[in-house]
Amino acid sequence: MLIIAGCGGGGSSSNAGPSAPPTTVTPPVTAAPTTVTNILTGAAAPGVATQTIRGTAYVGASVTAYSVQADGSSGAALGAPANADVNGQFAITATAAPLGPVRLVAVGGTVARAADNTIQPGGSLELITPFVTTEYNNFKISPLTDIAANAMTASARKGAPLANAFVEGMQRLLELDVANAVFLQDKSVYLNVLKGSVKSDTTFYGAQSLQGQELLNGLEYLGVMLDLPATAVVKAVGASAQSSYALANVDGSGSAVSVGTWANGAFNPGATVTLKALRDAKTPDAQKVAGPAGTSVAPRLNEYVSRYLIMDFVMDTACRSNASLYFTSRYPYYQVDAQGKMPAADCSAAAQRIADIKARIATNNSTRMK
Repeated sequence: MLIIAGCGGGGSSSNAGPSAPPTTVTPPVTAAPTTVTNILTGAAAPGVATQTIRGTAYVGASVTAYSVQADGSSGAALGAPANADVNGQFAITATAAPLGPVRLVAVGGTVARAADNTIQPGGSLELITPFVTTEYNNFKISPLTDIAANAMTASARKGAPLANAFVEGMQRLLELDVANAVFLQDKSVYLNVLKGSVKSDTTFYGAQSLQGQELLNGLEYLGVMLDLPATAVVKAVGASAQSSYALANVDGSGSAVSVGTWANGAFNPGATVTLKALRDAKTPDAQKVAGPAGTSVAPRLNEYVSRYLIMDFVMDTACRSNASLYFTSRYPYYQVDAQGKMPAADCSAAAQRIADIKARIATNNSTRMK
């Protein structure tokens, strides 16, 4: 007889024993990305991602790093602020290595204005970099980076991609010196400006402003000419840059650029005085151009800075040292005389214009700032 065991409803005859516990699978740890993209080229940026952001700012300034949103506005702070030491150096430790554009904002501190030997308040200055890596770091926050950041933000606010907006901001800055026109399409120049140098990595031209100092000097003397503190000068130029320095002295939205004014020896930045009215009043008649309805007005701001506050000073230096090549290497289209020198009349005219500007120092309110 065949007997089949296990039939019916009794207990199980299985010999498998108790069930084994389920196996727990631990997902692999994903390493943080180390490659950073240079948004200007779409290629990998040199170096790798880093949490350390270094640079220089005005002595005593507090520096904070932020991410940059698609519309140019600031995102979250990337870490605690850092103070610039007695040498202006700072180092921020970000909570995570940034992989995109970064905005550095320096607030406070002081700066020496060599044009009139004054100590000026630092105010607030920005620098926007398209990326930060171990090899592209150590930024120099300055009036130059603030002007570029101002124009870039306005461009992004209008809908330009961040890469395009960054290019536009740098081009507006470089337009302050006609000798830098050759650099307007050179992306390596833009990156070097954030380090303090107006130069190309691939080509050399005598037209470059060494270490950006000539541009900075031009802004200082613009402050002397208009009798404005350094902070007001930077903000006025940055706002004007939004409209490519339109003759009407308006910002990117077409609104008149406002500057403050002096009252009883104190500067009121909120006073409603327009940049156009101030420039028309302060610009010598011989330097004005034709405006609407046959009026004489101050020239475009970038043209004025380039011609009278940078070129004149380069020419004066060359004339005093009898070194025409120093000037013509910067301005190769300038016509020298038959002996290859700058005409004496040009040297004299430049020297006189500089003397007229410097003469304002004695009566300027900004010269008495502490």
